[in-house]
Amino acid sequence: MNSDDLRKELALSKFFEGDSSLNNAVQGLSQAEKKLCIESAFEQEAARLGVEVWELTLTMISQSPQELKRLTLAFHREVSEMVEMAWKDYCSLNGITE
Repeated sequence: MNSDDLRKELALSKFFEGDSSLNNAVQGLSQAEKKLCIESAFEQEAARLGVEVWELTLTMISQSPQELKRLTLAFHREVSEMVEMAWKDYCSLNGITE
């Protein structure tokens, strides 16, 4: 399991633990069905908040605003490398300040 998968699993776990109605809704489901239900609820929560799933994931796993900023910048750096765009240009295009 890579670090992105671990982050997602941790975020889903925290999300699930914090939502008693979701706990009740998934009782009696198989592990696979439970996972799909939790992932769907997580995606719906991100949409409700007007953020991307990755943003909600980082928000759920960060311990402080400083850590959230660090994780967010790391995510954006990975994307800029993936699309082979210079970091300065990527920041300018996406309104990112360090």
